[in-house]
Amino acid sequence: MTKDQLIKDCLNLGEGCVVDYPYGPTVEVLKNNKGKSFALVGFLAATDIASIKKNCCENVPMNESDIFITLKCSPELIPVFRQKYLAVIPGYYSNKNHWNTIIVDKDVPHEELIKMVQLSYDLVTPNKK
Repeated sequence: MTKDQLIKDCLNLGEGCVVDYPYGPTVEVLKNNKGKSFALVGFLAATDIASIKKNCCENVPMNESDIFITLKCSPELIPVFRQKYLAVIPGYYSNKNHWNTIIVDKDVPHEELIKMVQLSYDLVTPNKK
């Protein structure tokens, strides 16, 4: 999956979804029609990998330029996803109790990733209006 494909999938979740760049040009932040963030998408850099491996996840398969997506998640599902998939780690630069970061194209099937994106969108868009 390419970064552009992943962003397109995110934008197709609801009317009025947009891409924003509050953290600079290297991380796309996907927001719903109310301006609430539900996904952050970018490429891993060497410094990101070093920090992730040092702080929590030395066995996670990742390389420079891998795509990552950070998604909101219900607290009861956080440990489920992290135990099931090596590529699901605590939210990078996010609240670790409410966000997961997924290294794309590793051990999380595409269909499952899209369900995680939908869950994140639904959590920040409860009435979808």
